[in-house]
Amino acid sequence: MKFKAPAVEELKNESDVEQKLMYPLLTAELPYGLGFAGASVLTKHNIRALSINKGRSTKSYFPDYLITQQDYPLIVVEAKTPGEDLVEAYREARLYSQEINALFPAGINPCVKVIATDGMIFLAGNSDELEPCIELKLEDLIPASELFAKFVEGFSVKAVSHLCEKYDALLKPSYLKKPRRIIGGKALQNEEVGHNSFGANIAAELGHIFNPSSIEDRIFIVRNGYIPSKRRERYIDPIDKIMRAAKPPSEADAKLIEDTANPSELVKVIARGKVLEHKVILIVGGVGAGKTTFIDYLREVALPRDVAESSLWIRINMNESPISGDEIYNWLRAEIVSGCKRELPDIDFDDLDVVQKVYSVELARFNKVQGRLLKGTPEYNLRLVEELDKLEADRHNTAVAFTRFCGTERGKLPIIVLDNCDKRTLNEQLLMFQAAQWLQREFKALVILPLREETYDNHRERPPLDTALKDMVFRIEPPMFQQVLVKRVQLALREIGAGQSGSLRYDLPNGYTVEYSKTDTSLYLMSILKSIFDHDKYVRRIIVGLSARNIRRAMEIFLEFCTSGHIKEDQIFKIRRSEGKYTLPLYQVSRVLLRMNRRFYDGDASYIKNIFSTTQFDARTNYFCRYLILRWLKSRFHQFGPSPVKGYFKVRDVKDAIMVYGFEDSIVTRDIEHLLAGHCLLSEDFRIDQITDDDLIRIAPAGFVHLDLLSNITYLAALAEDTLFSDESLTRAIAGRISDLEKHYDVNTTYENARDLVGYLERERERQAQLSGTFLSQSEFLELSDLSDMKNALESHILKNTPKDWLAAETEYPVGSEHPGVIKNVDLRYGVFVLIGKLTGLVHVSKFSDFRRESERFRSGARIAVVIESVDVVRKKIALALPPET
Repeated sequence: MKFKAPAVEELKNESDVEQKLMYPLLTAELPYGLGFAGASVLTKHNIRALSINKGRSTKSYFPDYLITQQDYPLIVVEAKTPGEDLVEAYREARLYSQEINALFPAGINPCVKVIATDGMIFLAGNSDELEPCIELKLEDLIPASELFAKFVEGFSVKAVSHLCEKYDALLKPSYLKKPRRIIGGKALQNEEVGHNSFGANIAAELGHIFNPSSIEDRIFIVRNGYIPSKRRERYIDPIDKIMRAAKPPSEADAKLIEDTANPSELVKVIARGKVLEHKVILIVGGVGAGKTTFIDYLREVALPRDVAESSLWIRINMNESPISGDEIYNWLRAEIVSGCKRELPDIDFDDLDVVQKVYSVELARFNKVQGRLLKGTPEYNLRLVEELDKLEADRHNTAVAFTRFCGTERGKLPIIVLDNCDKRTLNEQLLMFQAAQWLQREFKALVILPLREETYDNHRERPPLDTALKDMVFRIEPPMFQQVLVKRVQLALREIGAGQSGSLRYDLPNGYTVEYSKTDTSLYLMSILKSIFDHDKYVRRIIVGLSARNIRRAMEIFLEFCTSGHIKEDQIFKIRRSEGKYTLPLYQVSRVLLRMNRRFYDGDASYIKNIFSTTQFDARTNYFCRYLILRWLKSRFHQFGPSPVKGYFKVRDVKDAIMVYGFEDSIVTRDIEHLLAGHCLLSEDFRIDQITDDDLIRIAPAGFVHLDLLSNITYLAALAEDTLFSDESLTRAIAGRISDLEKHYDVNTTYENARDLVGYLERERERQAQLSGTFLSQSEFLELSDLSDMKNALESHILKNTPKDWLAAETEYPVGSEHPGVIKNVDLRYGVFVLIGKLTGLVHVSKFSDFRRESERFRSGARIAVVIESVDVVRKKIALALPPET
């Protein structure tokens, strides 16, 4: 935006000076203005008032504008009505800047510039100097003015941005390391625990059931293990309600298939036959909702036999298509020909008689003219060869001829299905639509487009979507994850148990019954399934949330869960002994989901991300950026933004809300893209990178899951391994605990690492809140960065795992207090064990100069006074010392 100074007569009062002159000047692009982003310009309603002047002249004051960058207030701007005392306005603004600077740590004085104007005259200078260094008039506000150029040079965004780098360098800690990064070398830091043998067998031998990829595997699934989506079974649990809380336009525009096992709504349409030529049917559903599987099922099972036999199905995988407009059409022609050949495998399409039948219409024209003249002569065959060569070289006519020969001439309706038509970029998506429109126009066929609901919602006004009749737009919902999982496991168990004698039976929660053989692999698979159902609310919510009800992705997570080396031999032994009825404990399930096959947690390698991650390369630590993004979008999940779908807001809206708390523009963009890649956010057009400020985003189900996981102490302990700490002693303490393989996953280690992380984040939160609190009158930072769920998780852990007598130990036995006790035992290796109340403490051998000699004066049962040195409720230890006079 270029700045143009308003006319003098437009500036009648202070409001005019602020809104018509000062704000446009501050935010206009260089060199026409000062170049500050709108989010950097705080207005008076959100600027903290401070006391200026002294004695009886003291008053509360705040300026009209405060220019901030990265949580630093840099320029104070005061606007007055034309003709008011500008010298006094400048003085007050300068005093305010000094009061602001006094709130910052020593050596950091961010508020360095002051501007005052009445609309006619501008005074600008440094906050530590009495007099302004620049005075210019309204008519000077043009790029050609040397005075204005000097003003821009000293007060623009370029002039003050370097100060942020300087202050960041002063505030950035000198030490910043992750605990897992100070343990051994990279090989140890990235150590994998490997796969367990049973899980590896499941992935290798049964992968075609859990993740079918070939046509044959897909047909096997739809014929033997298809799970329908029935309306009455949807959205029972909270995670399912979150999935559908923001209803897209497709819910109103598309006809819902009530029961995908009996899709009568769609079958009736396809049964119309020939009238569907040059028509488009849309199958709309979420990513991974089973659109491809549904179409497989529709063709192989659901369609009545007469309808199925009167249709020619041509399936085209658009994931393999070129993304160039010059190449895609010939590629589609070739795919149509290949699809026709696949549908009629018994026909030899290289046979001359068949070739002539394929091109029968074109050859008929040849035989009416040239062929008729040459009939019976040797030249006829030569000219026929030339004609066939010409026809085969014409790729378009060849594709048309094949659909005619294989479809129309046999009384069949060609049905061209464009699988995987959703693309990540707008240009690629539009190309897919153009290709579909071209197929609709050029071929006597029905085109079926399976689309993500977001693709439909975003582009339903574009061709060819806008040409689809409303009664030919259908919507499907994904089936319930647990139903799909049980059915796939049943298929796998049936395959494992083929030929085995004897079987076992188990009734799962929610009414599912599973039969399985006594093979080790069957027992293992059954135990994993049982563990998921026994911890249904927690585990299913995580898997469904992380996969966003993408059944394909959920199955991938399940397979990785099965193969994890964190499921050890002792548990596999318990699985065998219990005949598959053993349930993995919840902490074990959590560990597997967090770490999969890694020993140490790495948020970049896990399905579950570290939402408090920062990097060593940032100018300052940004622990709360991702967290604030998720919390801000969650708080608006049920609200309308610029989109007709609830929950979607511009990236710029997010930046405007949180950048005032010290996050750089580039950092917010980076973390948004990280959350998009981790499925915690969803962009309107599915992109996960190269996001712009105008792109629309919303929190995704995985984002809700990550926020819910803050109540899980196992997640918090894992984050402690992968978080950068500026406290070296704390980093080394956590590293020391996790370096011991025997104690790494111990319940006490888990609590202590979680406790240290929460305590550190709380201190960082207070520090960051203090910085923005110096100049903001209202701040959402403390609300958005609330850590109550994490603190409650720690408290709940203590209450659950600590005996009643120990719960009040820290209160009853404060450090430094003296208490009477009774000697319980004397051990030359450890020291003197003393009973105080109902608890036992230890006076360690290190407290004595020669314990072997001194121990003789301590006898079991004797009374003794002791001083409390420390109380460790988690490990149930009290360190004692003897009073000085003892």
